[in-house]
Amino acid sequence: MTDYLYSLSLAQQTKGFLMSLGFGFIMGFFYDVFRIVRISISRSKAAFIIFDILYCIFLCFCTFLFFLTVNEGELRVYLLLGETIGFSVYYFSMGAVIFSVSEKIISFIKRTLHRIFKIISYPFRKLFEFLRGFFGKLLKKSRKNTKNVKNKSKFLLKVNKHLLYNLYNRKSMETEVSDERKA
Repeated sequence: MTDYLYSLSLAQQTKGFLMSLGFGFIMGFFYDVFRIVRISISRSKAAFIIFDILYCIFLCFCTFLFFLTVNEGELRVYLLLGETIGFSVYYFSMGAVIFSVSEKIISFIKRTLHRIFKIISYPFRKLFEFLRGFFGKLLKKSRKNTKNVKNKSKFLLKVNKHLLYNLYNRKSMETEVSDERKA
């Protein structure tokens, strides 16, 4: 009984190694998923670092669960080696193909979404251009009027013949006012 706790048979070790190869292959696929999402969002160094840290956390968690399931939580070097080999096989074979295809798919999706956005935003852009032109003209007129008022502010009380109350001569108005007072 104690012999079973400390040693595994060759069949169990081979089974664990083959399972770790498959698990590494699957983790390679998930790395491609993370990489495609990262490229579609941003190509900056910060995004690269953040997504790689998230992938490492995800990989550690999944590896821990894998070791709990396959080897009752015992850490064995051949399992880590199998996982690394499986990941490398995927990355250098299927990963290269999927990544090259994913670049084309991502660029196609981005172009399509850009066209859809242009179509949807067209009325809003035209409305914005109209409002910018309209308010631009109003702003230009108000600046011109403000400039004129500032320059001519001391002459605003000048007699102007075009105004209704200035149509009569001042002398005739004074005589009318004096006639009304006499009466």
